[in-house]
Amino acid sequence: MIDDFAVMRAPRAILFGNGQRRGLGRVARRIGSRAIICTDARFAADGEMAVLRAALNEQGVTALVFDGTEAELPLTNIFACLEAARPFAPDMVIGVGGGSCLDMAKVVSLMLVHDGPPDSFYGENRVPGPVLPVIAIPTTAGTGCEVTPVAVVGDCARALKVGISSPYLISAAPAPLLPTQSSIRWGL
Repeated sequence: MIDDFAVMRAPRAILFGNGQRRGLGRVARRIGSRAIICTDARFAADGEMAVLRAALNEQGVTALVFDGTEAELPLTNIFACLEAARPFAPDMVIGVGGGSCLDMAKVVSLMLVHDGPPDSFYGENRVPGPVLPVIAIPTTAGTGCEVTPVAVVGDCARALKVGISSPYLISAAPAPLLPTQSSIRWGL
């Protein structure tokens, strides 16, 4: 039997519980004032999105919602989100939804900072440095991607799903709240 237990790439903090989504604005404000929200069409139209946007607005954080995330996260979705995000110049990326939405947030945060085609980051530790901070708000209990350093994308040219793995992809909270990278998870 092993007496020691350790986790090497774990987030430092996870916020959860009823009503935690209302704290999104306070947390995001510590990062910056412009956020792109990566989600899908279903959640973008849900009343909970209005709650999240109001929480951001109350704290002076302007949000742009990209609702084109599809299951299995095709690269075309990522390129469409980047096209919307670049002129908006976000300080952070907020992923809201299931695994594809949270993976979208991670990959967009990476590609807004680092040049190169997505396949240049496939594999482990190929992300050259920090990415834009990501706040991950899962609406499903399945992938756990809000607490991992991995993003999975569907690469049609290769006809398979591929991963990008780097400690830089662990969701981040603002430095004044937590001293190191961490994941933020709200119970919706």
